[in-house]
Amino acid sequence: MSSPEFKLVFVYNADSGLYEAMVDGLRKLVAPMTQACRLCALTYQVAWMRPAWSRFVRSLSIQVEFLHRDEFKERYGDVEVGSPSAFIDRGGDLEPFISSDEMNATETLDDLMNVIRDRLNERGLG
Repeated sequence: MSSPEFKLVFVYNADSGLYEAMVDGLRKLVAPMTQACRLCALTYQVAWMRPAWSRFVRSLSIQVEFLHRDEFKERYGDVEVGSPSAFIDRGGDLEPFISSDEMNATETLDDLMNVIRDRLNERGLG
C-alpha cells in the first residue's frame, strides 16, 4: 500500500459549477466529438462516471482526487498545467504523471487505465 500523503490528482479541462456541468452534459448528448476534455469523454457517460472507471479508481492503492481547472488553480496556485492531465501530489509537491498531450492522445478508457497502472508501478505506487 502506498504512503497516505501521496495522491493521484486528475485535472479536467473544464471549470466547476452547475452551468459548466449542464453545458458539458448537453455537449455529450448532442455533439460528443466537440467535447474539450478528453478525460471527461473517456471516464464519464452523459452525467455519471463509467462503471469500469469507477471500479478501476477504487481498486488503486493510492488516493485519487479529481479537480476542475479552477479548483486545481485554487488548491495549487499558478502552477503551469495543461488540462486534462494528472499529477502525483507528494505532500504538496506536484510531480507530472500524465501530460495533457498524452491524455489527449489516449484513445480508449482501457488505454488510459493501462497507462495509469504502468506509471504507478514504475514509481512503486502500484
